[in-house]
Amino acid sequence: MTDKNDVSIKIAGSLNQSKLRGGEINTVQGKNSTENIASVHIHKDVIASKLEGGKITVSESIEQKELIAQLKEEFKQLLDELAENPRTQKPAVAVEIVHTEIIDDPTLKQRLLSALKAGGVEALKAIFNHPAVSIPVETVKGFLEAG
Repeated sequence: MTDKNDVSIKIAGSLNQSKLRGGEINTVQGKNSTENIASVHIHKDVIASKLEGGKITVSESIEQKELIAQLKEEFKQLLDELAENPRTQKPAVAVEIVHTEIIDDPTLKQRLLSALKAGGVEALKAIFNHPAVSIPVETVKGFLEAG
């Protein structure tokens, strides 16, 4: 399966004294290949305008087992910390902290989505398996699939 990132700017009118600046595409680690396309199409005059391209960053592709192992280690550290504190080992509090971690780190969210796509719910079970802190896999899956 190939994911595709397509960033295009299409301008049908003149650009007089205008400045256009491209954005950024980040492709995160995962097993799937990604095709990145960035283009600018201008159909009229460009007079004294400045056009700047963006950047495309492609992270190294890793195998499913390695991705899951990395994520498991990252979450093990977090879950160990949560388990040590009686306040944060409560299920509702632990779930909220994990939710915040996922929301605050788009790269982490993309890596978890890659693990979910590659290994299904079993991958999430492996990542969030902790003896002291229980994070329901369906809850994490919901965090990932929500916009």
